[in-house]
Amino acid sequence: MYKTLSFQPRPLKEVKKDIDTAVHIYPRARTVFIADSDSLAMKDSEQIIRHIRTRFPHAERITSYARATTLMRLGAARLAKLRQAGLTRVHVGLESGDAETLAFLRKGATPQDMIAGGTAAKAAGLELSFYVLIGAGGKDRLTEHAVGSALVCNAVNPDFIRLRTLIVQHGSLLEEKMNAGQYRPTAPSEKLSEVKLFLEHLDVQDCELASDHHTNTIWVDTTIVYQGIHGMLPLEKNHMMEVLNQTLQRLSQARGEVLDATIMYERGMITSL
Repeated sequence: MYKTLSFQPRPLKEVKKDIDTAVHIYPRARTVFIADSDSLAMKDSEQIIRHIRTRFPHAERITSYARATTLMRLGAARLAKLRQAGLTRVHVGLESGDAETLAFLRKGATPQDMIAGGTAAKAAGLELSFYVLIGAGGKDRLTEHAVGSALVCNAVNPDFIRLRTLIVQHGSLLEEKMNAGQYRPTAPSEKLSEVKLFLEHLDVQDCELASDHHTNTIWVDTTIVYQGIHGMLPLEKNHMMEVLNQTLQRLSQARGEVLDATIMYERGMITSL
């Protein structure tokens, strides 16, 4: 996302000032989210987290985005210090557990990196949320992407798995590859089959699976027929499989046009945000 920008950490004094300002706007905030793509890479991250904890005493959770490679580099011992400072959860973009898909998307990490980073976070006592990008492998890597993503999740056992559906952004490198025939996007029913295959291979414990984003929505004409699956694993796995099977059957019998977020975005009917 940041190909035209160079990484530049902000001064600690400036960050603390922002936190102090936020206190006046949200004095009794129950959650605090540290934004940007890789905030834990900053050398001052522990001091920043401690300042958040001091200034927001009512906060029940402090969360941050984190790259798996940063978690791997910091290691469990350093991450445990961030946990002691007040950090409670990290959100990591797994995207895919298939090495070829990750390389194609230029993610900058391997499945082994994802496992090492996720394992370090869990060992440090942090809650871990993995994001899986449905459609990332396209038609040609659908099976490898779905199964590989499940295997990485199985190896780490994250606390949360969040599904997001890939939308090819206008003007992106992926769009150029798609137009050149190097990436073939999946149809709505194929996306559901991918989710089903992913779920079939998941073997995690006490993990919440959520499709909490509009990119997962599927319509038949103007009627919403699918908004994702949500439940605890493994307890509600069968229920989620039933939702997927029923939706796939409905799509196979649909007499109207089947639309997903990719098609809606292409037609300018929704944004990807």
